[in-house]
This record gives sequence, structure tokens and C-alpha cells, in this order.
Amino acid sequence: MLDNSTPSATLVNNETEHLLLCFCTYCGLLKGKKLSLQNIFVLILKDERLRNILKNLLSIDNNYELFKTFLSFEPSIADSKYITKFLNTQKRVKI
Repeated sequence: MLDNSTPSATLVNNETEHLLLCFCTYCGLLKGKKLSLQNIFVLILKDERLRNILKNLLSIDNNYELFKTFLSFEPSIADSKYITKFLNTQKRVKI
């Protein structure tokens, strides 16, 4: 997310937040249940198709920027034991 010092940055941040929340709703509908942001982040890590959908929505070119944007939207995900446990159980996450 950008610094909110300019009106255009505020618009970009608001639109990014809206698109992320829409994507979270889509994931919940896709799985048929309410999902936490940690579960949605794991889905993004696991499923390349979902990553590509979110990258297209946000107009992001690479996975690094996608994860950076998602983590700046919800910084507590980086400290989540659930995410750490998931990453530790994976031999190799294809990102």
C-alpha cells in the first residue's frame, strides 16, 4: 500500500483494499464457508490459479508484490502460527 499523503495514493489504497476484500469474499463463496485472512493467504500460497486471479485484479506482475500487498493489508498474518506451521510442513512451496 502507498503512503496516504496524496489524494491519488488514498484512492489507490482504497481501491486495493476493496479489491482484496472482494477477493476474500470470492474465496469464501468458492469454498462454501467463511474463511479467515490466514486461510485465504494459505489458499493463495497453494493455488496458482487464485494467485493469478488476485494478481490480475490488483494489476500486479509478480508474486512478491502480491504477497507484499496482502501482508501490508493485514500485517498480523506474518506473525500467525498457522502460516508458520503451514510453511514449515511444506517441502517446497511453488511460488
